[in-house]
Amino acid sequence: MHIGLTAMNNIMRTRPEELGRALEERGFESIWIGEHNHIPVSRKTPYPAGGDLPPAYIHMADPFISLAMIAGATTRLRLGTGVALILERELFTLAKEIATLDQLSGGRLMVGVGTGWNEEELADVNGGTSRIPWKRRYSAMRDCVMALRALWTQEEASYQGEYYRFDKAWSYPKPLQRPYPPIYVGVAGRVGTPHAAQWGDGWYPIDIGGRDFGPYIERFRRMVKEAGRDPDKVPISISARGEPDLDRLLRYRDLGVERVLISTGGLDADTMDKTLPLLDRYAELISKVA
Repeated sequence: MHIGLTAMNNIMRTRPEELGRALEERGFESIWIGEHNHIPVSRKTPYPAGGDLPPAYIHMADPFISLAMIAGATTRLRLGTGVALILERELFTLAKEIATLDQLSGGRLMVGVGTGWNEEELADVNGGTSRIPWKRRYSAMRDCVMALRALWTQEEASYQGEYYRFDKAWSYPKPLQRPYPPIYVGVAGRVGTPHAAQWGDGWYPIDIGGRDFGPYIERFRRMVKEAGRDPDKVPISISARGEPDLDRLLRYRDLGVERVLISTGGLDADTMDKTLPLLDRYAELISKVA
């Protein structure tokens, strides 16, 4: 099992290349960076974890640019979006960004995708005229991923879906990883999880702590099998919010989890001197859970 880090990406307090070098030096496998391209000041959607929205969300930088900086400062550290809100991005630009980063990083990219939790944020897309209804966001995400896969694998790509449609077009570069970087679907709910089971290359749920993920993983693998796929070929990464101890990490390993992503809990919105002790603590556990 691998240990990675999920970061809030506040570049005004933590330089991404410094964080990437610190992770690689300590033997971490990957870094995953999420995104919110904006946060509506006035919104009805509550923060999923409860309470006020943490200030770190307001200061998140662009994940692909930060990952490119990390790629240039490291040689082995794998790079992940955790998660990219792909419905809020223009399709052709997104396909090119991902393929370019995969090429320039030497094939180190993993693409976590999600719909986000903020209904008003999605509604703001395209000047407040988003064509995607909130209740259809999971189907739209699938449509977007299928369109991206067409652009990455077809020489003269075309796609005709419900929300994404285009006639034959050239889109280069293609990703270095073939057929494309793995797509981890960042969902955990009743509606979204079957999507991950049916068409995701991996599953990226969030563990908020205090519960045994065994039944959830068993149910997910059953969904994968019911979709006609091999559950052993659909890896699972868990973003562990909080600070799981060794026993919990070993439990994840025994459940067949591919990767656990430690959350800084907002520390990376501060300074490296507050983040490094956390990295040092988990660096000592990496060899024990491999």
